[in-house]
Amino acid sequence: MHKLIAPVAASLMLACSCLSAAQATEIRISWWGGNSRHQATLNAIKLFEEKYPDIKVKAEYAGWEGYLSRLTVQIAGGNEPDVIQTNWNWLPLFSRDGKGFYDLYQQKAVLDLQQYDPQSLSTTTVNGKLNGLPVAVTARSFYYNSKLWQEMGVSYPQSWDELMAAGRAFKAKDEEKYPLVLDYMESLTLVQSWMVQKYNIPAIDESKGKFTYTPQQWQDFFQIYKDLVDNHVFPSMRVLASYGKSNTWEMKSWIQGKWGGVYMWNTNAVMYENNLTAPYNKLELGPFFMLPGRKTPGCSLSRP
Repeated sequence: MHKLIAPVAASLMLACSCLSAAQATEIRISWWGGNSRHQATLNAIKLFEEKYPDIKVKAEYAGWEGYLSRLTVQIAGGNEPDVIQTNWNWLPLFSRDGKGFYDLYQQKAVLDLQQYDPQSLSTTTVNGKLNGLPVAVTARSFYYNSKLWQEMGVSYPQSWDELMAAGRAFKAKDEEKYPLVLDYMESLTLVQSWMVQKYNIPAIDESKGKFTYTPQQWQDFFQIYKDLVDNHVFPSMRVLASYGKSNTWEMKSWIQGKWGGVYMWNTNAVMYENNLTAPYNKLELGPFFMLPGRKTPGCSLSRP
């Protein structure tokens, strides 16, 4: 039997097997995230079990790294959980024709789908089959450690030039401190934002499955990353690798407030903030800046 999908948090959730309590007394749920999400979900499971004492829920949770690989193996082996958190863009991997997961439209009698915006539901519909329920729309934003920036005597940047200048100012005061820390995914996303602002074209032509950049544009792509690193805006991947394989929010320099902020999904900001130690334990939302004359940030800010 196909599983029932329902999205969760900053992406999607795949929901429970279409089995009655009489048929199954235990269901499995998996998700990724930090401790704050783990605790919130575990509390929700506890309330669910109190309301439905004949159903037990087995929680399977982890961090982001390796989650997709594990899920792929589970699905390939027919051992996937009944409720699965997933990114919306994983649906083509696991349900290319819409039949990989249970069609929630078959449960319209018990699910109040009217509370969902049709456009949101379209992001989780494959070939006319509702493979998931988006429960949030998130955005990448800049979050700054207010205490550290005050100590550095630098205002939050309002432009790319000011971001570069902030990096140099941090370095002049303390080489161990940076305006931002970005993991590999977010550093690429930030560079991509600059590229779209500059050239107003996407990196990939999806209809042809090819990159759109010219050799000169590829040079610009890597040059802006190098400029950001050379101006001390954020630690390079080489520097981050010296901290081991832990997540950036778990690294000592982040916890101690030596890295001044993140460019991250807003649903993850709390996870970063929770790991900070006083007095560097407050993150503030900062401005999203653009190249002169541009009216859009140049990246996909939201996801279901």
